[in-house]
Amino acid sequence: MADQNDLYKYFEPTVQQNTLALSNIHTLTSWGVGTAAGILGLTGWNGFIFFLISWVVISGAVVTIKCEGKPSVYFKSGTMDVVGTPVLNTLLSYVLVWTLMHALVYIYD
Repeated sequence: MADQNDLYKYFEPTVQQNTLALSNIHTLTSWGVGTAAGILGLTGWNGFIFFLISWVVISGAVVTIKCEGKPSVYFKSGTMDVVGTPVLNTLLSYVLVWTLMHALVYIYD
């Protein structure tokens, strides 16, 4: 049976608000990074490596700045909620903006 303290450790509306804020951070930064990758003309694996590097930097910044180094206080799964969970949705947004910006800038090359 679950410990009594674990049942009341998280206030669900606050956790949902934190998750929404994290989702907004990841989505907006993926748009910015995708725009940068498209304008820089990155193609193929270079674009995905650029995404991975930016993902590590952004997730590290969220953990250290917004969560003050303790993501388990703000999220149920702790670091996994910050780093691992939103990767696929963010990657799809990144690829969409990356290809759009690359096509707009380098359409006549």
